[in-house]
Amino acid sequence: MPDQSPVFPFQAPLIPLPSGAPTLAKHLHAMLSIVRRHAPLAGMLSEQEIAATDAAFAALVGLPAAKASVEVLNSKVYWRDEDENLTLESMVKPHRFLEDDFVRTVATAALSTSMTLARLKALSFAEAQALIDTLASAHGVKAGGRAGNVSFVSYDRAFKVQIAVQERLAVNANIVTAKTALNEWLAAADAGDEVRALINAAFGLGDQDGVRVAELVRLKRLVINHPLWNAAMAAIDDALEVAGKAQYLRVYQRAPDGKYVQIPLDLASV
Repeated sequence: MPDQSPVFPFQAPLIPLPSGAPTLAKHLHAMLSIVRRHAPLAGMLSEQEIAATDAAFAALVGLPAAKASVEVLNSKVYWRDEDENLTLESMVKPHRFLEDDFVRTVATAALSTSMTLARLKALSFAEAQALIDTLASAHGVKAGGRAGNVSFVSYDRAFKVQIAVQERLAVNANIVTAKTALNEWLAAADAGDEVRALINAAFGLGDQDGVRVAELVRLKRLVINHPLWNAAMAAIDDALEVAGKAQYLRVYQRAPDGKYVQIPLDLASV
């Protein structure tokens, strides 16, 4: 009697998820594993469904992972340190295993989250540009340029997506002239503590580190009538130059009072 058992059709191997994988990914991985192991059910799937299942499983097992730095030699497990030295596992202190597992679990989750945010940003910008192009075409206008400084709202205005473009400023060699002029002004004028603090912050003096563009911009907002100060501000103007543009994605949800509250996408705000 011929074998009636269905042929196992899947190609991707059964690989466990890395530690620290998102909970949803673990649930999906478990469900796909059941489908893949259940031969009768697998035999009921079409070729397209099998391919889709394989692709989904491959995507899950392809999640970024901070894998343990271990190596097996002659059936013995060794741990590799930052200098490529191998230490027999039995000689590693137990608390180092706990610390290593904690760090790699958090790092794996962070890598996965970072990848998700990168995909969200890329997808959002692409979809925003496509929407702008569609709206322009509908009004007989030729679309051009990248999406920027524009907001989109859901039909019920419960959510808002904002695409913002901001110039990135950098400083060139003229900043040395600006610093010299400000030092001369400080020596000649009776500057208050607040102004001195702003200058220190802008030029990385005291406990600061390096020139800070934002503080330079704050200095330029001060109204001080003095030739040396004016010379310093002119030098700052010459020192500041556009180094590029950055696009930002902000997503908001409308609160009961009607105000939009930004949905946090950074750890400090969650």
